[in-house]
Amino acid sequence: MAAAPGRQSVVELDLRGSVCPGPTGDTLAALKKLPPGGRLVVVTDYLPARQTIPRLVEERGCSWEIVEDNGETFRMEIVKGEG
Repeated sequence: MAAAPGRQSVVELDLRGSVCPGPTGDTLAALKKLPPGGRLVVVTDYLPARQTIPRLVEERGCSWEIVEDNGETFRMEIVKGEG
């Protein structure tokens, strides 16, 4: 489904229960499909992904923020860079 005019694409990945390399690989694959400025929301309970995903998306010019964290599961919002 295309985004409405004036709205950016938003994709949500629920990766709870997935372990390495799943969360990182799935996140990168989803980012490749997004247009510049598109938003990706990743929900995971795989603790190492808190370090690996931010590092990899920063290397690709994306910004990110953990917007929800209950100690077991966290939700990260990523915005794809323009380049």
